[in-house]
Amino acid sequence: MLFVGNQNSLRKQLLTFLMVSIALLSLTSSIVAAWIAVNQSRQVLEHHSLQIAGNLAHQSLLSLITESKENADQALDQAMAFNDVSGVAIFTERMLLLQQRGEINWDTDQLKDWFAHPVPVLAADNRDHWIITSPVFLREEQDDYDEFELSGSQEELMGYVMLNVSKDSLQTLTTNLFSYNLMIGLGFATLLVWLQSVGLKRITRPLLNLSQSMNEARTSGEHNYANVEGPMEVRQMAESYNAMMQVLEQQEDKLVKLNSGLETEVAIRTKELTHARDTALVAVRTQSEFLANISHELRTPLQATMGYIELVIEELEDEAMDEPVEDLREAMRASTRLLALINMILDLAKCESGKMELMPQEISLHTLTQETESVIRPLASKRQNAFKVYLPAEDHLLQVDTEKAQQVLLNLLSNACKFTEQGTVLLSASVEDGFVIWQVSDTGIGIPKEQQGLIFDKFRQIDGSVKRKYGGTGLGLAISKHFTEMMGGTLDVFSETGQGTTFIFRLPLVAPADTVDQTSENLLSKKLSSTDLEKL
Repeated sequence: MLFVGNQNSLRKQLLTFLMVSIALLSLTSSIVAAWIAVNQSRQVLEHHSLQIAGNLAHQSLLSLITESKENADQALDQAMAFNDVSGVAIFTERMLLLQQRGEINWDTDQLKDWFAHPVPVLAADNRDHWIITSPVFLREEQDDYDEFELSGSQEELMGYVMLNVSKDSLQTLTTNLFSYNLMIGLGFATLLVWLQSVGLKRITRPLLNLSQSMNEARTSGEHNYANVEGPMEVRQMAESYNAMMQVLEQQEDKLVKLNSGLETEVAIRTKELTHARDTALVAVRTQSEFLANISHELRTPLQATMGYIELVIEELEDEAMDEPVEDLREAMRASTRLLALINMILDLAKCESGKMELMPQEISLHTLTQETESVIRPLASKRQNAFKVYLPAEDHLLQVDTEKAQQVLLNLLSNACKFTEQGTVLLSASVEDGFVIWQVSDTGIGIPKEQQGLIFDKFRQIDGSVKRKYGGTGLGLAISKHFTEMMGGTLDVFSETGQGTTFIFRLPLVAPADTVDQTSENLLSKKLSSTDLEKL
């Protein structure tokens, strides 16, 4: 509505509301008063017309008895003397016209219905006139001296009279009443609106002054105090506002004093935080460099040791010394496991230091998945697991870092095989909306819900008992998560204890622009065999 707009002042809104209310009240009262007056006038005119019809019936009795038109003329002339009567007629008892004056129309078929009433009635109500009919009776008085009967009278129907009463005066009166009432109502409404405007101006002026003081305080930022004036409620608002200004002024003084000391404190704390940040960065960088260096230093003698072991195994096999050969093979497997662990620590150090780089290359989805299958199938068979692979019928060309993508798949599948015994391990691949999606599912021991958010942390496994039973360092999933995010993908897990685990590995079909191949040193990440994966 007009008076609830947020852009108008309170005085304008109240004045508009009162104007609309007064106008509606005046208009409604004028219409109601005019309608009541018109109805009363209509009733008076109708009653007067019925009386005229009764008098005409009484005066036309002689003319009906004698069937004399001359006698009827006198009665009709008297009826026509009334202002609203525009036509009269007298009918015999057989409904035949005896005499007529003025304009009056009737339908012969309607006469029987009109003349069926024993008293004067309004027979027809048309838009601009009424038709009033009345029967004419001849009453004869008689005396009855029988002690068991009362005196009475007999009536004999002699004929009928009909009046045509015009509504012109009633319509004129209706128009005048509505016009005068509307004019009076509008004049009264105008006077009330003026009085309300003057009163509202006096009432709202203190509130307007208070609003201006608040607005000046908001725009200037100064603590302006308002004048306490006007009605009680407005004075209370002004006093509350002044008290608030006083409190704000006191608090601002305190803040100014605190701010002078706070700036010095902030500068000191900022310097300390900067030093702590730099120290932490140096520590992280030193840690990463240390891990990389120690891993590199460990790899060289370990690879040399593995080389000597292989030479000794060959010489002992030539001499058919089986027992030493088996011991040396166990040492070889332990060395291979240690080498794989060193490689994973080196990868983790490079991820944390930001030195790990991607080398995207083209490879088909079927080729990448099938190469992974060939590595994992022996590991699955070792624990008597059924290994199933599902590929889409149509092959797709991928642009990914093949080694890292395959390492993620190998880590996921090796975990599935390690934690599942005499169950099923499933690897499925699909392409949707520009992404390749691998799903690795198993029917193994599952992961508790409270542990699912922690499995991607480095050196983390489900619990200590699982680590003791199944082995491993807890680095595989942490490195897989790093690699996935580096390649612009996601790695999610869904699991229930005792019901198995499902990992969903998503990668874009085309590597993002910020992962284009850059010159980098050898990442020292080699493909792991199924035996190495089991040990990790």
